[in-house]
Amino acid sequence: MKISMIAPPYIPIPPLGYGGTEWVIYNLIEGLSLQGNEVILFGNQYSNTRAHKFLPYIENKEFEFGIFSPLPEKLIANELCVKYAHSMSAYLNVDIIHDHTLSYNLIDKPTVHTLHGPGTEGSVIKCVELSDNHNNHFVSISKRQQEMYLTINKDINFVGNVYNSIDIHKIDWSKDKEDFFLFVGRINWEKGPDMAIRVAAKIKKPLVMIVKMSEQFEKDFFSENIQPLLDEFQKSLTLKLYAEPPHEFKFEVYRKAKCTLFTSQWEEPFGLVMIESMACGTPVIALKRGAAPEVIIDGKTGFLVETEEEMIEAAKNIDKINPEDCRKHVEENFSLKKMAGDYIKIYKKILGD
Repeated sequence: MKISMIAPPYIPIPPLGYGGTEWVIYNLIEGLSLQGNEVILFGNQYSNTRAHKFLPYIENKEFEFGIFSPLPEKLIANELCVKYAHSMSAYLNVDIIHDHTLSYNLIDKPTVHTLHGPGTEGSVIKCVELSDNHNNHFVSISKRQQEMYLTINKDINFVGNVYNSIDIHKIDWSKDKEDFFLFVGRINWEKGPDMAIRVAAKIKKPLVMIVKMSEQFEKDFFSENIQPLLDEFQKSLTLKLYAEPPHEFKFEVYRKAKCTLFTSQWEEPFGLVMIESMACGTPVIALKRGAAPEVIIDGKTGFLVETEEEMIEAAKNIDKINPEDCRKHVEENFSLKKMAGDYIKIYKKILGD
């Protein structure tokens, strides 16, 4: 099958640092390519994948364009890049277009749109408008995400749900754990880093935080909400904080941690942190919202809780979770092969229709 993969233009595939969507696209390309499909990637100039053909949006290596570019520039560039990708996809006569940018497409080719974000008013309106064209088909990354989109408007042409994946064969795991908890995420209210700090401090466990804190609003959140907590708990909390360390270092910490605290405060559509942690044999304690109940087996690969108090109680029982069960759960449900196979079924269904 000849598949056009359209990625956002700001971040390389795979990302050099932060970039959850970009890791998903990378893993999908790897999985599809390993199963013998011809993948053509349209993406950031610094991308490096197994794709059969790579057509960068910008070929001048001296021109820097990325996530920190001014918003008006990003919006215009994104529109132009995606139009180019759709046009070239038609010229190259691909079987199907897989768009990860949720962009309008006037090309007469079957197109799959993976929804990576929440169902906002703007994204739902765009999905409904695109659904009026029979070429556009939508895939959610969790059943909860799809439910939330359809709650706002049922006129969205969903054709399936495919969970995100991780390259399990490149990740080592360990059953031997050190006595510290882990938080991985952006420093903002959505990810709940303040809750992770309170939980660790109240049960007197060292906490390692691997964070993204490069944008001004993240720095502001840290100074206004996190620093006062660190001052309050300075006697009961041992904290190590790393800002966007190398990928290999992050997984080394995952393997050693006793558990990962997934304190997301909103209906997160998926949450790669959960499967990254479990792939390393490290259980996850998560708030019972968003995709967490679909990703974690409560009592077997971690715990699902409703409140901060329940998270504290669950943390006291984390030794009851078998690291091997965590690893096996990811191998069986969130592998490259599984994700690629599920998308191939959707491609064939669309092309058959």
